[in-house]
Amino acid sequence: TTLGATVFAMAEEIGPVTLQVEVPEGVGPGLNFNVSTPDGQVLQLTCPDGIFAGMMVSFSYFPVEERQEDSGTDGTYMHEDDRRRLEEGAAIAAARQEELNSIGVVMAVPPPPTGEFDGFSYPPATFAAGQNAIVTRSSGEESGCYILEVFLTALGPLYTVYLGQAEDGTYITKNCEESDLRPYPTA
Repeated sequence: TTLGATVFAMAEEIGPVTLQVEVPEGVGPGLNFNVSTPDGQVLQLTCPDGIFAGMMVSFSYFPVEERQEDSGTDGTYMHEDDRRRLEEGAAIAAARQEELNSIGVVMAVPPPPTGEFDGFSYPPATFAAGQNAIVTRSSGEESGCYILEVFLTALGPLYTVYLGQAEDGTYITKNCEESDLRPYPTA
């Protein structure tokens, strides 16, 4: 089973998990803050207009129970270039997650068991940091990519994806919307 297949199978079975978090001190409209989920993902939320420190916001995401390597043991084949990009992307994503953790994170908690949530709710992200996907490039071509970061915004999720390295060794990344992504093929 691949990570992409795991995330999408969970989405079909249980749907997104909704959590809530208190906007931390010093954060106001338009500013980002980091949120840690129970499965260890760090998501960045952009504080929406009209929401300030101390107010609650809710968000939905797809948890990842375990990060399995796309090994092809289920009969699928991953091209060597995609495997290398996956490994490079995983190392970059791990470093970025450590960086976000060092800046500080707010732990998300489940919403109250009864009653309606009356705070702001972000649209859910379908893809998770650490997931392989296919992205539509500016040229219209598609490329394999690795999800580095997930940003939850009032207008919908945004992603930073890793596409590989340039000849000079710099990372090639792209910021994109959910509509620019599709699951990495698993069969």
